[in-house]
Amino acid sequence: MANKVAVISGATSGIGLACAKAFANNGYKVYCLSPRKPEHYEFEFIQCDVTDNEQVLNAAEIISKKEPIVDVVLCNAGRGISGPLESFELESAKSLFDLNLFGAFSLAKAFIPKFKEQKSGKILFMSSVGSIFALPFQAFYSATKSALETMANAWRLELAPFNIQVGSILPGDTKTNFTASREKHDGDETYQNRDAKSLKKMEHDEIHGMSPNKVAKAVIKAVEKKKLPIRTIVGGKYKIFAFLNKILPQKLVLYIVGKMYA
Repeated sequence: MANKVAVISGATSGIGLACAKAFANNGYKVYCLSPRKPEHYEFEFIQCDVTDNEQVLNAAEIISKKEPIVDVVLCNAGRGISGPLESFELESAKSLFDLNLFGAFSLAKAFIPKFKEQKSGKILFMSSVGSIFALPFQAFYSATKSALETMANAWRLELAPFNIQVGSILPGDTKTNFTASREKHDGDETYQNRDAKSLKKMEHDEIHGMSPNKVAKAVIKAVEKKKLPIRTIVGGKYKIFAFLNKILPQKLVLYIVGKMYA
């Protein structure tokens, strides 16, 4: 029996690479879409910047021609950004949405015709627990992930008649190079260094966060279920935070988050 096939964007490091290894260990043939190929990369690689729709369509065509069935598309590529909202130029914010939201949209859309043809397929979006909360000094990142989940839920409804399943993965703080590669914007003196203190707290939590392998295990567990979960939160304490966010008044939630990060 032929291997199952998983397509992952941004699987050359961090959570994406951990997911690629987990899929391979569970009998999948893995394709990685990324702008740059690392040395000694062990999976099928197609150079592709997901913010370039032509490159995405080309990659999808190559894979679709080679593989009779594609089982999973994991839209994982993304990056972080921090700083007071006031400090951002519009182009910087648009660039983040182009990768985190529209890049994921382009990749998922490119494989939908294939999934319709084969009458099956699973699409997973790599979101974040940060999508649930309005995080100060990380607002645009949280906004991209919130939008990603809204899109995923709408697609879940639209594609259900075609037996195409859609879901989101929401990791909490994870120890990867995501921390070092975050784009940082500094506020002026009116913020009294609150943005820097908030970023220090975020980075501390990430550096001491869970392993990307834990996220990868959650991804495999979700994919291997007959019905893909709508939302998979990774990390016990983050599940508690998400539950409290549902039951507590938003004024209280904002107060708590403000005490932690603002």
